[in-house]
Amino acid sequence: MMDPEKYATATVVSRRDPAPDLWIIRIHPQIELPYRPGQYVTLGLQSNGRVIERPYSICSSPLEGDIELFIERVPDGELSDPLFALGVGAELIVRKRTKGLFLRDTPLAAEPHLFVATVTGVAPFVSFLRTVASQVRAGEWTPLPVLLLQGAARSVELGYADELVALDQEFDWFTYVPTVSRPWEDPEWRGEWGRVEDIMRKYADAAGMHPGHGGVFLCGHPGMISGARAIMRRAGFDNKVIREEQYWPD
Repeated sequence: MMDPEKYATATVVSRRDPAPDLWIIRIHPQIELPYRPGQYVTLGLQSNGRVIERPYSICSSPLEGDIELFIERVPDGELSDPLFALGVGAELIVRKRTKGLFLRDTPLAAEPHLFVATVTGVAPFVSFLRTVASQVRAGEWTPLPVLLLQGAARSVELGYADELVALDQEFDWFTYVPTVSRPWEDPEWRGEWGRVEDIMRKYADAAGMHPGHGGVFLCGHPGMISGARAIMRRAGFDNKVIREEQYWPD
């Protein structure tokens, strides 16, 4: 049974499915659930007398009323499969505390930011960008260069591409570069090709990043993170300026 000391309920208020096994939902918790960009919320469903739960990084800004999440369906996933079946109006369980240390030291002072993500790993960066974009529009933050690279197998998996392209066009301090690793399955794609770590150095160098000048933030598939960290270490970046948030299958 659900422990009311630990959990509260939330309602699905919207849903969008950019690809067959990817969906974006907004949930409305029945409690105040404060968070900062880079943190995660733990969702759950009751099954056979117990709560099955998993953490999901938050895409929405703390300035928004509801919580937005970008979720990948894992075949036979204990939670992602039943979550995928939920439509607007369905209820689920949330832990009463958000957690996570990723992006806790952003924005950095007087340094460019390199964000690197695979598919749903873009979530914390969307939360950060929505927040700082609002602050810039209100004159509350002096912008610094932010470069976001996002990799996916196919362009339909770039669930926030339209929003990120619009931010790129609005602000000269922000650059968004998506890339696809299976262009033969995406004949209309006209952007970068290859894994996201394949294009890292080119864009990081163009952004003026060098050892001692620039913070690196990696989020997504463990293989990408391992490869990207090795690339930046070979470029002379210290381990302490390379932060990571790994996503593991359900």
